[in-house]
Amino acid sequence: MPILKSDDAPEFDLAGTHVRGLSSPSRGALETTSYRVDLQPNQRLPEHTHDREEVFHVLSGAVTVSLDGEETPLGPGDTVMVPPGVSHLSYAGPDGTAELLAMMPVGTVMIRPDGGRAVPPWGA
Repeated sequence: MPILKSDDAPEFDLAGTHVRGLSSPSRGALETTSYRVDLQPNQRLPEHTHDREEVFHVLSGAVTVSLDGEETPLGPGDTVMVPPGVSHLSYAGPDGTAELLAMMPVGTVMIRPDGGRAVPPWGA
């Protein structure tokens, strides 16, 4: 059973947003990819969809999530379950940072609005 130490977690940049890979196939996970997203004030994750469910949990701060254009403000302890095919994005407000913990099945594909498809690097 693999133990994953935070200090060893790979780091990625997603359009200027810091992403820290947690569980993934390259780190021993068979079924679940998980990662942490740190949003700075006014920072926005790009709009995208997935071919499988994504779940994310707000660890700290305030964030707004948009699901198919419907915006909802969220705070610590709130969880979002994004169904496959639903266009979504998240952003932090001007007053502070937000930390999210996200999970999705191994092999989930991220689909950009232009139709580009890829497994995110933190999910490989």
